[in-house]
Amino acid sequence: MRLGIPAGKRFANLEKLMRINLPTLSLTVALALLLFLSLAPGAFGVTDPRFAFVANANDNTISVYTVNATNGFLRDNGYVVVGAKPSGVTVTPNGKFLYVADSGAANVSAFSVNLQNGELTAIAGSPFAAETGPSTVATDPSGKFLYVANKTSGNISAYTINSSTGALTVVAGSPFSAGSSPAALKVDPSGKFLYVANSGSNNISAYAITSTDGALTPISGSPIDVGTTPVALSIAPSGKFLYVANSGSNNVSAFSLSTSSGVLTAISGSPFAAGTKPSSIAVNPSSKFLYVANAGSNDVSEFTVNPTTGVLAHISGSPVSAGTAPATLAVDSSGKFLFTGNETSGDVSMFTLNTTTGALAAIVPGPTRARKAPVSLVVSSGTTPITYTPSYVFVADFEGGVPTSSVNASSGALTAVKGSPFGSGSPRAVAASPNGKFVYAANGNGTNTVGEYTVDTTTGALTSAGTIASGDSPYSVAIDPSNRFVFAAAINKNGVYAYKINATTGALTAIAGSPFAADITAPDWVAVDPTGRFLMVAEACCANTAGISVYTISPTTGALTAVAGSPFLPPTGTSEPSSVTVDPTGRFVYVANGGSFGTGGVTGYSINASTGKLTLLGALLPAGAAPWGVTTDVTGKFVYITNNDATINGYAISNATGKLTDLKGSPFSATVATRGIAADPSGKFLYLSNGEQLLGYGINAVSGALTELSTSPYTTGLDPLGVCVSGTIK
Repeated sequence: MRLGIPAGKRFANLEKLMRINLPTLSLTVALALLLFLSLAPGAFGVTDPRFAFVANANDNTISVYTVNATNGFLRDNGYVVVGAKPSGVTVTPNGKFLYVADSGAANVSAFSVNLQNGELTAIAGSPFAAETGPSTVATDPSGKFLYVANKTSGNISAYTINSSTGALTVVAGSPFSAGSSPAALKVDPSGKFLYVANSGSNNISAYAITSTDGALTPISGSPIDVGTTPVALSIAPSGKFLYVANSGSNNVSAFSLSTSSGVLTAISGSPFAAGTKPSSIAVNPSSKFLYVANAGSNDVSEFTVNPTTGVLAHISGSPVSAGTAPATLAVDSSGKFLFTGNETSGDVSMFTLNTTTGALAAIVPGPTRARKAPVSLVVSSGTTPITYTPSYVFVADFEGGVPTSSVNASSGALTAVKGSPFGSGSPRAVAASPNGKFVYAANGNGTNTVGEYTVDTTTGALTSAGTIASGDSPYSVAIDPSNRFVFAAAINKNGVYAYKINATTGALTAIAGSPFAADITAPDWVAVDPTGRFLMVAEACCANTAGISVYTISPTTGALTAVAGSPFLPPTGTSEPSSVTVDPTGRFVYVANGGSFGTGGVTGYSINASTGKLTLLGALLPAGAAPWGVTTDVTGKFVYITNNDATINGYAISNATGKLTDLKGSPFSATVATRGIAADPSGKFLYLSNGEQLLGYGINAVSGALTELSTSPYTTGLDPLGVCVSGTIK
């Protein structure tokens, strides 16, 4: 938790306030108020959401997203592999450490969180042993203790958290007995009490927490009966009320909570009706509204909370639709956004939250794709919003090397980096790792290698880390969002080359089974979807059979498996995909069709979240002559295509269908035949090569219209083809 006033001044001001304005306030009440204010998120200034972490139960991963603090949009930021069947995830209040309940492995995976960019690093000793079937995890408000509900063994594991390293140490007496099949747990805002929903015995276990060591002692009257199959619970940030989602009886049990004893008392009118199979529940930071994810009815129930009694009342328009089988939901610390992880549809629905009425409205673009079966979600916060800043532009110069320029983050202007160009070979394409540490170049005609470079993140200078063999005439290279795998397509070799990245040196080693050759002919472009699950490969040959082959990517090894039905063809008479991209939500694929064997233009496909299969969105949309490159903007609203007739076509994406419509003013003029194209991470600028120079454009955030930068064009090599842009997250 981050507060807007330094701790010393905060407490001094509060003490002065109580002494002058509340002379009759008892010491006990004053101390209780002091504790509450010191713990309440955003009590002295609203905190900003920064990262969202999603546990994907069916492929043993945690997806990482950045959260746009203005509009709530989630942007993919990679993933990490954890233990078997992750079912619960939590982050410490200070955002430094992340813990995952691995239900299939009887342990807890632990990570330190880079507070600047969200990168996760395994903590020494991770994973830490739990009991069987750990279902969910929670920390206390101070971040001193971690508690794990072990569903199969019917108990609670307790740990102390090392404040420096995040390492876990088992609390004496752990595990502590609970009811049958504990499925959820929460610590109250004071840090004095722990409550556990026992899904098998239809009750709530309540414990007092020993402040010195985190040990648990059952509270008098525990357990407390609730509805059928309680699977989730939430405690109002005010500390006054506790609510339980009962999946079997389709309702919410409500209790008032004694802040002195922890005893629960049923609220008048409880239980309150919800949707079908309520699976998750949350109260917003102001304690005014409550939300329930209903896995059976694919929606979210919205309630107001009576601040005095805790009674729930449906908000007008409730429920609102979510994805299929929403298994988890979370409200961010600012109280402006709500997110649901939808287990069956494999995505995350995003909503704005009206702070006056509590009503939810779907965020566009959205939803955004997760990996397999997102079942738990948590949002971390900080004192500043996430910002993306462009750093460097890298160009594949077919006449030799990788010219590199720094980007002026305000104007988009480019300045050559000292020592540029770097390396050698005849690169046709170039890619920078998402973390900005490495650059890889597809060295085409002649050398037939992938060039490896490390990046001096301060100056932008490249240092060669060597080369690795690829097939004849590599045309394209792509890096997965976890910064671990590189994929290259060689047009004269019917296969995709796959490599693993050495995280320290950037050197590549071939992945077992590479090159992967199933269902592919003359590949000339590769792109990884934002989730890191699928690789899209454009085929250049042959007439009426050239399409997009799709591969699933193993999250552990990087090995590729062809998706049944590949290649997925464009409309009849349209062929030769020259470039392919995936939109930022991970739902749609767009292809520039060069037209050597038929009509040229852009085609779109939707991606099946479960299988990766592509479905054609409709007829070819015309572009300029012989389209070459394609990209989307970072917001998922626009698509841009470069053409051989010195133009750039721009299109708007329909959020509902993925279909494209021409932008006003399109096509936009360029000079000479345009080639490679890339948007910068901030979303403000677009850069493209024309075989002679690099051109820069400003992107209108509302209309998508392009305006050439006043400092454009830029000299970058003798024959610039591919282009990419790196950036930083702060």
